[in-house]
Amino acid sequence: MRWLMGVALVLIGLAIGTAGMHFIRISELKKNSGNLLEGRFFFLAGMAMNILVGPAFDVAGYAFAPAAVIAPFTGFNIVINTLVAPFMLGEELTCRRCASAVIVFITATLSIFFKNAHTEVWSLERTEDVLGRPRVVIYGTIFAMWFLLNVWIRARSPHGSVIRGFSLGATAGSLAGNMWCTRVAAALAADCVSGDCAAWSHWIPWVVLAGAVFFAVANVPYMAKGMQKYEALFMVTVFQGSNILSNSLSALIVLQEMDGEPWWKLLGYSSCIMGMMFGLVILVHGEEAPCPDTFEVDCTRMMSLDLEAQDDTTSSESDEPDIIDFLHAVAKDPFTHLSSSTLCRQDSSEEEV
Repeated sequence: MRWLMGVALVLIGLAIGTAGMHFIRISELKKNSGNLLEGRFFFLAGMAMNILVGPAFDVAGYAFAPAAVIAPFTGFNIVINTLVAPFMLGEELTCRRCASAVIVFITATLSIFFKNAHTEVWSLERTEDVLGRPRVVIYGTIFAMWFLLNVWIRARSPHGSVIRGFSLGATAGSLAGNMWCTRVAAALAADCVSGDCAAWSHWIPWVVLAGAVFFAVANVPYMAKGMQKYEALFMVTVFQGSNILSNSLSALIVLQEMDGEPWWKLLGYSSCIMGMMFGLVILVHGEEAPCPDTFEVDCTRMMSLDLEAQDDTTSSESDEPDIIDFLHAVAKDPFTHLSSSTLCRQDSSEEEV
């Protein structure tokens, strides 16, 4: 029953991560209300929970259970967010948001019944064999194309738009969901803790470990920017849904955790993945534009401004977040760099005053 321990550890990490995302959202609300010191505290606390504490529980959990088993349980994150956000953040739980959260959670949970809970034994030889197959190269190529597609979408979407928010959440979630590196690195690290560290004399485990760190950190700037600009009921559902999809697909394609399973299991599992996608489509389709009707003219004018017309102090709003800028900003002033001072809602309210 090692996989139960793995699931429990990951669920703890998810709860911590959700709280951290809410803290980041609270930091922006505090900043907008003039409480800069409180906003800084919540921001730094939220970032620490998402960069350090949450991933530590994830790594521990993946040392005990396969990625294909853990992936569906991450849907509990959506339930926690749906129950807490209306009270903690004062957000409106619309019918579309509720329906999307329910669909993603149910389809993710149902996929458990189509999976093999057997824990694979990872050795250096198995890692070399699995990662050296053409399907891994194909997966990496398609994922890179997906990432670049989102860069293109954000470059052409107005600030504050639903499609831009979806792109931020989907990028962050799909990066964070590539837990195949974490799964392999955690399994090899567990062997080392048990006294067998021979695999770590080879370069492959170190590359896999570097990949695990990259995916764990690279998603943070996108997630933080999205949480500051958009409500948690929208962003967390997009982020976690994309996370589950990426996690499930990488378990199927890269780790090959369902190879040899009967056709009906593969069909059922694939249907659940399609169901999760459908839930995200419902969410995006029903999400209202963030600009209130009373400021429709002002918002339209603001979103059409050219980048040269913006002040240097607010130009970070239109910058594409990347890991280099993120690390540089954290070293200087993470709160200021990731603040969303040019949100349409905020600027519109300022103009009204």
